[in-house]
Amino acid sequence: MTIETTRQRAIGIDDREVSLQAFIDVAVGGARVALSPRPAWRRRVMRGRDVLENALRAGETVYGVSTGVGNNSSRAVDTAAQIEFALSVMEQHGCGVGEPLSPVESRAVVLARLISLSKGFSAIRFGLLESLCALLNHDIVPVIPRWGSVGASGDLTPLSYLAAVLAGQRKAYYRGRRMAAAKALAAARLEPFSFGPKEPLAIMNGTSVMTAVGILAVHRFERAIDLIEQASALATEVLMGRSQAFAPLVHEAKPHPGQIESARRIRLALRGSRLVDPPPTNGRPVQDRYSIRCAPQVLGSARDAITWAKQVLQIELNSVNDNPLVDPASGRILFGGNFFGGHPALVMDTVKIAAASMADFVDRQFALLVDEAHNMGLPETLVPYGGCGVKGLQITCTALTELAVHGSFPDSALSRSTECANQDKVSMGLQAALHASENVGLLTRALATELIALSNAARLRDESRLSAAARRLLAKVRTFSPVLTVRDRPLDADIVRVTAWLETSEATR
Repeated sequence: MTIETTRQRAIGIDDREVSLQAFIDVAVGGARVALSPRPAWRRRVMRGRDVLENALRAGETVYGVSTGVGNNSSRAVDTAAQIEFALSVMEQHGCGVGEPLSPVESRAVVLARLISLSKGFSAIRFGLLESLCALLNHDIVPVIPRWGSVGASGDLTPLSYLAAVLAGQRKAYYRGRRMAAAKALAAARLEPFSFGPKEPLAIMNGTSVMTAVGILAVHRFERAIDLIEQASALATEVLMGRSQAFAPLVHEAKPHPGQIESARRIRLALRGSRLVDPPPTNGRPVQDRYSIRCAPQVLGSARDAITWAKQVLQIELNSVNDNPLVDPASGRILFGGNFFGGHPALVMDTVKIAAASMADFVDRQFALLVDEAHNMGLPETLVPYGGCGVKGLQITCTALTELAVHGSFPDSALSRSTECANQDKVSMGLQAALHASENVGLLTRALATELIALSNAARLRDESRLSAAARRLLAKVRTFSPVLTVRDRPLDADIVRVTAWLETSEATR
């Protein structure tokens, strides 16, 4: 994933809701952020910090500030050692492993943490919000290893890498280049942030990594569904299928919103086709195979899963997922568990299962294209010469599908007691989000293979009879994967090029 270079107006940040579209505009589109000038909001943030400092001056016990953390919260921390302790919390969690998140994913993490902390309940100083904005606006984001969170006290380990970069430690991406965080800050003429008590914990104690990765995965998944609907319409044309399965009455009679929308989109893509609904012939079944006829029912279920996922992630993004919380109005400090990632975990498990199901659907359509018993006279190779054509490509599609299905087991069911049994129930929310993202990637690659096959199959038909939407789709696909006309060739680079195109917003325009 790369940042798309369109720069837009700055997105305002305060205690009001940030939409998922605005989130995508910043994380993917590279839009700037700006803290709101609203005086009431700014006073509220500062009042939240005052609540904490007043409590500490009064000798009150504040978790994670005047006490240890986790199972060690019964240990007192002396006032003189509170800043050192705050930094030690950050340092002890520098134990993430695995390939890092992409720069876009890390940018999304910074934004998600900024949004949560801006609500005014986290007892942070206003300067911390300014520093987070500066990271985004100078395109400095942490290098975050992907594994190490159980999603219970939030994404402690991965978010420690954000806290460290603010302090000028560990590694960062600066305009896409990996370097020492101190060097990145210096290049942007930014000073490291000097943390006060609680502030490293406020950065770390939340669900911002699973939420950020989840929003990006759902954004990509929704785009993939748009494109699978286009591919399904093209497959219906190439296979000379029947449009009756997409008729409005069929779907109004079973009114799942996603199903109705998928049927509408397929009908729109088929408009003007002269290949569908051929005259009846002896021996041909009166109904198409399920991977064509039931396309709206299959894809519609994924659309409805996306709707639910977006609702949950919208709430999580704009939540105060921190601990402890302060109430600027009453002055109370509350110890709770809003860092627990149960909602993102369950919804991302649903997304990854849906993505695996869609990969299976794509694989079944591909299988139908090369099945001479049902593909209306096409050769099983989908090429006009004596080679193997797309036969190897189908095997790749099937292999990708198996990987997606294998990766669809629900992480939310895999809670493991940890941290001396203090975290005795954990969400595994980041695992679920990462696996969902991986499954969306596998689905997109599988779709790339099907589109290459459909492009070759369409060349064997009278393309003048295709719908206008089909001809536009084919023109785009053939930019990255020319039709096989005289001999076989390796198609691995074609898959890479088509997949890269499918992962951009250009693919659905």
